[in-house]
Amino acid sequence: MHSFVLEAVPNPEESREIARRAILILKKFISNESILHDIDLVLTEACSNVARHAYEKVADCNRLELKITIFPPEYIVLEIADWGKGLCSETIDFSMPSPEAVGGRGMFIMSKLMDSFELIKENDKNIIRLTRRIEEDQWQTKE
Repeated sequence: MHSFVLEAVPNPEESREIARRAILILKKFISNESILHDIDLVLTEACSNVARHAYEKVADCNRLELKITIFPPEYIVLEIADWGKGLCSETIDFSMPSPEAVGGRGMFIMSKLMDSFELIKENDKNIIRLTRRIEEDQWQTKE
């Protein structure tokens, strides 16, 4: 098992940068570019959602945390966390919105590209936990 924690101030630029840094880490373990692309899309969406929705006001004290846990040669776990207002799991719609909708595709995309999607509340910490199985032949390393 390998574990990494990345932190950023949740704004659009930092949110994209934390996703890029995560992909650089994952490239050392996962060889399949299609999977890396899927994970990049999911992380970019999740981190930008924190930047747009988690906190009432933009402030340098706001935090975005991304924990990456890698379990070669089986799966990875991504945990995107904030200490903002959080999501209400009963109101999340995982269906694809109509073509005319301006937004609302993020949760659908994340739920389709990952094997599991969980919303967790730990004290003041809001966590989206995403898991993705990786086939044995799609790893750079088995350790």
